[in-house]
Amino acid sequence: MQIIKVAAAYIAAVIIAYSLAAAFYTQQVLAKQAEIGAIYTPSQQAQTYFENFIGLAPAYGLMMAIALLIGFVVAAGVKRIAAPLASVAYPLAGAAAMWTLVWTIETFVAGGGVGAIGGARDALGVGLQMLAGLAGGVVFELLRHGRQG
Repeated sequence: MQIIKVAAAYIAAVIIAYSLAAAFYTQQVLAKQAEIGAIYTPSQQAQTYFENFIGLAPAYGLMMAIALLIGFVVAAGVKRIAAPLASVAYPLAGAAAMWTLVWTIETFVAGGGVGAIGGARDALGVGLQMLAGLAGGVVFELLRHGRQG
């Protein structure tokens, strides 16, 4: 039964992290376009989010799921060794996983420095992607033992 709770917590964490990452990605891109004079109606913004949510899922979503899995496995080991970090291990692992994912994509997949992830081309964008991972880690921490709130 515990494995089912952990698996469900992981799936929920990925869904939350991905949903936030796609939203932050979209808002960052729209904000940059607004800086050069583009104007989007609320309807266009919502449509853009929906299209990004669907469009990013196959590649970015899968890579994010893998990054979070690796981060959570590492965090499980770290929290056994460093007990004071136990309550924040998964949120920190989620944030670190997202930073590592963005860095890896930028460095190895895109050849470095080209801003392959439109919503993470500056420190704010990277920070927002890390925030999405942190939120996923919080969800994982709260749900893995069936705790709520």
